[in-house]
Amino acid sequence: MIIAGGGLDDGRGYARLAARLKSTNRVVRLTRRGYRTDVARWRPVEVKDETADVVALARAVGRPCYVFGHSAGGVEALEAALAAPECFDAIAVFEPAVDAAELPLGDPSSIVAARRALDERRPGRALEIFLGDMVGVPPPAAKLARLLALAPRFRSQLIPGQIGDLEALERLGDRLAAYRGIGQHVLLVGGTRSPDHFGGRIELLHRVLPSSDIRWMDGAGHTGPVRKAGDLAALLLADIATHVSV
Repeated sequence: MIIAGGGLDDGRGYARLAARLKSTNRVVRLTRRGYRTDVARWRPVEVKDETADVVALARAVGRPCYVFGHSAGGVEALEAALAAPECFDAIAVFEPAVDAAELPLGDPSSIVAARRALDERRPGRALEIFLGDMVGVPPPAAKLARLLALAPRFRSQLIPGQIGDLEALERLGDRLAAYRGIGQHVLLVGGTRSPDHFGGRIELLHRVLPSSDIRWMDGAGHTGPVRKAGDLAALLLADIATHVSV
């Protein structure tokens, strides 16, 4: 099983999820390019490049292979299934950050403003813009999150990675029509406490994917894979048992 994580994380946040899965699976957590310490090598990070990393890892570990992606990592899981369908038996995504014409990720001016704040060495402000305008976090909480920029890892690595994620997803654009070509079963998971637009993206995917199910995690927000790892692991293990032949 490959885990492609979401934003503001270099893979460490998924350790609890991996621990809940590894008794019956070999679990590999991918450190995505945009969150590596040598991130300068990869700028600008593109979705197709990180997708190629998922595919390369799948080819290295072999079949059967199940890929789980969260947020931006969910987009990479979907793209990997398109790029190399022979590598994956089934897929699961938690609130993938798919950009859609009818449901854009955010106002383009906000994305530009977040990049400008980073360039002006105001990572806290960049994070506030991202959380408030794109994720849908209430303004007081988005403002409070600026304190994360006081931590060196967030200031120099994770927040720039997150804004890079957002820009890469915007460049990728609306891929819903392409996802009609995904032949594997896709488990779509969302949290009942997440901003509404994440549920909207799941519904859009459910309409176009040839084979998919939706599951909702009670009390979970967009950070559900980190904060409610046990609940998510139970869903993933059941899906693996149903859709992956060993």
